[in-house]
Amino acid sequence: MATSRDLSESSASSCVSLHAISASIPDPSSAVSGPASVAASGSSLRLASSSSPRRWRPDKGIVGSVTRPNNPCPGEKANVISWLLMWWLIPLLRQGNRRSLNEDDLYTVQSRDASFTLGNRLQKEWDKELEESKIKKRKTSFVRALIRCFGWEFAAVGILAAIEECVLRIVQPVLLGGLVRYFDSRHVGSLGAGMAYASGIVLIAVVHIFVYHPYNFKCRHITLNLKTASCALIFRKALRLSKAALGKTTTGQMVNLLSNDVNRFDTSAIFLHYIWIGPLQTLIVLGILWNEIGAACLAGIMLLILFVPFQTWLGRVFSKLRMATAHRTDERVRIMHEIINAMRIIKMYTWEKPFTALTEAARKSELGVIMETNYYRAVNMSLFLTSSKVIIFVCLLTYVLTDNVLTAEKVFVTSSLINNVRLVMTLFFPFAIAMGSETLISCKRLQEFLEMEEREDTSHIDKPNLRPKPKDCCLVMSGVTAKWSNITEDNTLTNVSFSVKAGELLAIVGPVGAGKGSLLNAILGELPAQSGRITVRGKIAYASQEPWVFSGTVRQNILFGKQLNEKKYEEVVRVCALEQDFKELPDGDMTTVGERGMALSGGQKARVNLARAVYADADIYLLDDPLSAVDSHVSRHLFDNCIMKHLKHKVRVLVTHQLQYLSSASEILVLKEGHMEAIGPYHQLVNSGLDFGTLISENQEEEITSSFSSRKASVKKSNSINKAILSERILRERKRTDSTSSTHQLEESILGSSISLHDSVEADNILTISGAHTTGSSTAISSGMSNSSYNDSKAPCRPKNRLEYSVDIETTEPLIEAKNDNNNEKETSGNKEIRSHGSVKAKVYLKYFLAGGGWCIFALLIIINIFAQVLFSGIDYWLAYWANGEQIRAQIVLNSSTWDIPKNTTVFSYSNAPVPEGYMDTNTNIYIYSGMTVGLFLLSLCRTVVFFTLCMKSSKTLHNNMFRAIIRVPIKFFDTHPVGQILNRFTKDLGQIDELLPTTMFDVITIFLNFLGIIIIIALVNVWLLIPTVFLGMIFVYLRRFYLCSARDVKRLEGITRSPVFTHLSTSLQGLTTIRAFEMQQTFMDEFDSHQDLHSSAWFLFLCTTRWFGICLDWLSCIYISMVTYSFMALPDTLGGDIGLAISSAMLLSGMFQWGVRQSAEVENQMTSVERVLEYSSFEPEAALNTEAGKVPKDVWPDSGVLKFVNVSLKYNEETTVLKNLNFNIQAKEKIGIVGRTGAGKSSLITSLFRLTEPSGVIYIDGIKIQELGLHDVRGNISIIPQDPTLFSGTMRKNLDPFHQHSDEQLWKSLEEVQLKTAVSDMGGLETQMAEGGINLSVGQRQLVCLARAILRHNKILVLDEATANVDPRTDELIQQTIRTKFAECTVLTIAHRLHTIMDSDRVMVLQAGQLMEFDTPYNLLNNKTSIFFSLVQQTGQASAKQLHQIAEMAHQRQQDSEGNTASGSK
Repeated sequence: MATSRDLSESSASSCVSLHAISASIPDPSSAVSGPASVAASGSSLRLASSSSPRRWRPDKGIVGSVTRPNNPCPGEKANVISWLLMWWLIPLLRQGNRRSLNEDDLYTVQSRDASFTLGNRLQKEWDKELEESKIKKRKTSFVRALIRCFGWEFAAVGILAAIEECVLRIVQPVLLGGLVRYFDSRHVGSLGAGMAYASGIVLIAVVHIFVYHPYNFKCRHITLNLKTASCALIFRKALRLSKAALGKTTTGQMVNLLSNDVNRFDTSAIFLHYIWIGPLQTLIVLGILWNEIGAACLAGIMLLILFVPFQTWLGRVFSKLRMATAHRTDERVRIMHEIINAMRIIKMYTWEKPFTALTEAARKSELGVIMETNYYRAVNMSLFLTSSKVIIFVCLLTYVLTDNVLTAEKVFVTSSLINNVRLVMTLFFPFAIAMGSETLISCKRLQEFLEMEEREDTSHIDKPNLRPKPKDCCLVMSGVTAKWSNITEDNTLTNVSFSVKAGELLAIVGPVGAGKGSLLNAILGELPAQSGRITVRGKIAYASQEPWVFSGTVRQNILFGKQLNEKKYEEVVRVCALEQDFKELPDGDMTTVGERGMALSGGQKARVNLARAVYADADIYLLDDPLSAVDSHVSRHLFDNCIMKHLKHKVRVLVTHQLQYLSSASEILVLKEGHMEAIGPYHQLVNSGLDFGTLISENQEEEITSSFSSRKASVKKSNSINKAILSERILRERKRTDSTSSTHQLEESILGSSISLHDSVEADNILTISGAHTTGSSTAISSGMSNSSYNDSKAPCRPKNRLEYSVDIETTEPLIEAKNDNNNEKETSGNKEIRSHGSVKAKVYLKYFLAGGGWCIFALLIIINIFAQVLFSGIDYWLAYWANGEQIRAQIVLNSSTWDIPKNTTVFSYSNAPVPEGYMDTNTNIYIYSGMTVGLFLLSLCRTVVFFTLCMKSSKTLHNNMFRAIIRVPIKFFDTHPVGQILNRFTKDLGQIDELLPTTMFDVITIFLNFLGIIIIIALVNVWLLIPTVFLGMIFVYLRRFYLCSARDVKRLEGITRSPVFTHLSTSLQGLTTIRAFEMQQTFMDEFDSHQDLHSSAWFLFLCTTRWFGICLDWLSCIYISMVTYSFMALPDTLGGDIGLAISSAMLLSGMFQWGVRQSAEVENQMTSVERVLEYSSFEPEAALNTEAGKVPKDVWPDSGVLKFVNVSLKYNEETTVLKNLNFNIQAKEKIGIVGRTGAGKSSLITSLFRLTEPSGVIYIDGIKIQELGLHDVRGNISIIPQDPTLFSGTMRKNLDPFHQHSDEQLWKSLEEVQLKTAVSDMGGLETQMAEGGINLSVGQRQLVCLARAILRHNKILVLDEATANVDPRTDELIQQTIRTKFAECTVLTIAHRLHTIMDSDRVMVLQAGQLMEFDTPYNLLNNKTSIFFSLVQQTGQASAKQLHQIAEMAHQRQQDSEGNTASGSK
């Protein structure tokens, strides 16, 4: 029988490893996991409309474009024979040989296999299970719901498996024994009997094809349904999770459920039936062996049974180790995710080395468990490879030592049957138990997720289903008290009441953490109310504080699923100040924004976010501080034209820190710590003397009278976050518990998610001049704009291809219908991923092996493998040699007249019979046979241990090389590559290299060696058999080449179509509040289903191609077996041992051919992961970290902080220069303000100074050319407080001082100076654990931590990159005051987001389109009414401009006084 099972059915076949079989037997395609759309034999795929073109068409979905199938499957019209033989695939395979396959070649899925259908089906059963469990008061069981949904279908498939194992695999060895007996001269029969035995062997091989492939196909079909339905259920649940539940899980965990946990169905379903088939087959085999060799069979069967508990125990060990590996992998991936997101900060802080050490420590811990797993695996594989030899050895030895004749018939019948039952009982049976247990664990994890708390429609919200007339719309909150969790005593909101009618504007103000965002969340139903009532009359639209954009076009982000109304759309674009942006973007509003809106600036994202709400044409608008991230004149435009005019008839609730707009509000609600401080019209509150009036007057007074030397009002610690929020965050952080797969992280781990469990910290901007604020992303690149900051910089250019063979570009995001093909290529390049073509080059294999220990270990491995194979094949040959000798010896006895032996007996003693010439006596045969078996076991153990050790060392080396390359690559790489794309190398690719590749490659090596051994054995038996062998080999080589051309493309398509499934989940969770506010859950569910169907289509094609290949090889195997078997009918004088050896080897050889091709294809698939890792390891690094000897500056450098730019220009790509010939000098201790509109080049100047992107020209610091210094010498001597404060998971101490360079006293002093000492002490001190992203601190507090870092470094140059854009005025004032006192002796560069922060600077630098337009004192620039700076100040409004003029005048007067005092002192 020519199947992959044959590898374990004879002496040479035991090369199949536990993991390889777990991944691939009985279907090679199971080595790859993922949703698949599998049609059962004879089934068909839904036919698309005949009027539709035969193409995949990207539809304009919500989250980007969704590629939907419109290409019917040829199998739809195929007959049963064509389906059984997969003939209908041949045209596609021919096409794959002519060109690369792409999405156009994928097929539609059946309606019953569609994600929507299956999701509804399982949802119904799960809801039923939940209801029944409540009624019957029993625990709910997700497994029970799955069984009700798919159980009967799966049970029916077991019949095919039983026929295969208990009939075909039993009958075939019996027929082989009959054929061998036919050639035994003592049992001469008719030619017809021999032909019957031979024909029976061939016929069973044919029947096996029609049993095995339908069984496997149907099994895969069921696992497809299980996975697809479970994934749909997970996504639907994710959209219903409450904010509290979101705080207990992470996007990473949900992705883990979608990828790893549901794939347990794939690995377990194939084997589950062997739990009952295994014992049944054992009983049948025991009966046949008892008839063949009597009680001697019990010895082997008992040993076989002993292997079962051993394998079961190993299965439990592997499960525990797998869980331990999962925990460590989760930790490493979490660290990598933080590092990648914060790479810009890491480089500017020169923290590469501590983070490298941290990552390598996590990797070492992970590899420690993987290595332990591999040691167990090596022992297990060694036992598995030799167990058949040992069991057969025990059986035959017992049989011979009880004075029985060892005949070829008994040898090959016994060995074949024992191989069959041994494979099932020592591998499939325990593996079914182990994988079944793991699947139950995965089901438990899925169930835990499905039982998490959902956001329920609270009884405190009154919202009718019917939409009222516009004039009747209103929003009323009456005595509402709310809190995020019942575990906290303090309320988030306490007794809040207000009323807003149509045409009214309610402005909500208050310090950071006052509960402004929580109030909006309460209206949206996200924050559960404890008491009171919220009345909502009308449709709600919501603009979140942290802008949420998804990876589609700008237009798709604005329309958000609604039909395009050109007139309305143009008006929305106008009032949201997007017209000029559309002109600058390469494809206008059809420009793809990229992952998390990386192609847009912060201001652009905020306006797109606002435009989405405005276009929704709702009745009630909840606007969460949409004016903070935009220029002052844009802010005025948005307020006047959008909020006050376009939405004037709507109910409007505006959270803002822009106090200059409050006078236009109908009412103002002042919040403080969740309480209402005041509510009423503007003038009433100003005159009331309450906190709101104090805040305004305090702000005005400070702006007018601020000075470096004196300030009467001391800045006290601001209550910057709500105490209840903080305490709950801390409690939740401390009470986190580990799941079975990953440690629960706080919700901020959602890949830069905008989801916040609590009140997001509001940006507090009074006078804004720049729209560069971006939250949650380290890079946001805006094509066609001249600003080169990492928020408003040039569009990513196409990354240079570093592969040394032809490449193709495939998008990892959904396909977008571009307005212009040429422009689209440029615009979407940031989301492209390199896809290699052709086979993996030999040098990739060589690099993989050499990375594991060099040439010596590699050579040792080759030698050990050769010697092990010699013994492996030698045992087979020796058994045949022994059996032939015993047969001749018995014949001599039978022909001798001195022996009186009954004619029909086969049991007799002939210990005194002569030994035939050229053969050995029984005892010698036993000794040699025993020695070979023991030697094989030892060598097999040695080679598995050496091989897996080499693979682990290689994996460690590859990871370290890739990480070191990534941490040293220029920052542009992270601007042009999405986080998911980079993480994919460190997760999926490394996972393949760690776990799948070693076992699959070991399989291939062993198969290759077995192939050579069998060829030699066949040549020794009958050299003429080499002719069909060579012929078969040529056909196999051709088929492999023909198959792999298409299989590679299909496999790569499967990988590419998998990404949108996870991306859609991540994107949906990031914008979950917005999605629910707009009631778009069903639309997002539909798009998720479409992404799943697309991936299923690719997987279906992959499954079909591998099935076609397997069927072809099985048919060729049948032909080869028939040729070899019938050839011996013409050679009646051949010895029985040679007959059995040749036929079993011929059967094995053909099976090995196909298995080798399958596994080699799988190795090549997995080696693409090595290829991808090597690609990321070969990036050209940025400049050296350390300065060359002889150029090292003096110990204290810079000692004054003098800056000089000479002809400095900067390009992010070859097309556009973002800084143009900057020339200026900055003296020591000068305080320089840097201003300019969005895209002026402010942050690009900082990029040049830190050499994040190497500029042209020369930059001097204290007279030393920084381009000649190492990066650490440059960056380490410049302090920066970034726009987006970044904290890392770990202790507060590590966040302040990762190098451990400072004492506790210094750390506490720095915290005290930024007024965080009390807050940190209350949280637990320096060892306080920071949540991922530092979300257990407010944004203002995080910014203060960054200030504390700068104080600790105490460098002579300090850069503030719009550091106060996101904090309230008091926190801003605290930062400014600290800078004035602690950094008085330093040179300070401030990129201004609020003009008042730089009005008292020594000089102001005005940039425009990358050019230095003005550089003078604020006073002089304001006196020049034609200056750009003057126009910027005037755009803030008359009152604000007057205040700013006064601040500049006072600063100028102080400077004059200081210079006068200095002059008189010198006299």
